[in-house]
Amino acid sequence: MRLTHADLAVHLCSGVKNMLFTAQVVTTDEWEAEPSGPFSRTVPRFVVIHHTDNNNPPNDPSRGTIEGAKRLAKNIQIFHKRSRGWSDSGHNFLNTTGGFILEGRHGSLNAVKQGFCVLSAHALQDSLKLAGGNQSPGIENEGNFMTFEMGQAQWNSLVELCASLCESCAISPKNIRGHREFSNTDCPGDWLFKQLPRLRKAVADKLEMHIDLHELENNVAGQTLKVGSTGPEVIKLQKRLSERNFNPGPIDGLFGDGTRSAVILFQRSVGLEEDGIAGPQALRSLDLI
Repeated sequence: MRLTHADLAVHLCSGVKNMLFTAQVVTTDEWEAEPSGPFSRTVPRFVVIHHTDNNNPPNDPSRGTIEGAKRLAKNIQIFHKRSRGWSDSGHNFLNTTGGFILEGRHGSLNAVKQGFCVLSAHALQDSLKLAGGNQSPGIENEGNFMTFEMGQAQWNSLVELCASLCESCAISPKNIRGHREFSNTDCPGDWLFKQLPRLRKAVADKLEMHIDLHELENNVAGQTLKVGSTGPEVIKLQKRLSERNFNPGPIDGLFGDGTRSAVILFQRSVGLEEDGIAGPQALRSLDLI
């Protein structure tokens, strides 16, 4: 992928300090992955959280060991290549029950250390879902987290990895998202999805960033939407604006300048304050709440 000056300007000026990547990661060479790549680089917007949908402890595939973690990484790569028809592991990182982090798709670690990602295959956009998943780092967490609660070692390594990704790639902790926000799936499991506000808060605290708690919650109907907002509620807003002939640009779940301009035009048409923020009055006028 060829990066424009505009891409780089947005990437480097997004408000997160450009810091070192501190998480300890087992590379593809170290777990002896099958050769693959190279893959084009992308400018990431999100950190995407997954679960592997494997058995949970005490029957977890890795058994909480580094040897088991490497074996699991190999098995996932083989499954993705042989059964899914992909050219490599679909995800960028694997976080195992023992708290071991392993590189997934080749080139991921070097890319994120330089503030980028590599084009991957973990979060294809489905209709009316968020865009940009496969351009952003995806983390597979070993286990099935529909109801099972993640152990402390695995949680700690997840926080450390997310904080490193947010630092090095200039991603706001607010944009740590679940796979189900991009694709029609239950991933990363109901329990883990409900923990995302807690994860965002832990990452923000680790980065010494002060973010209002309500901004760290999962998307809920009726919330105020503005530039920088992302998620399904933004998609609903964009779709409704488009239906009313106020063009927001791509319907991608990213509230940018195009969506703001469309909101202003709509506000003008119904006599609301023209601030480009879709608050309760604007959402009510659009029949969204």
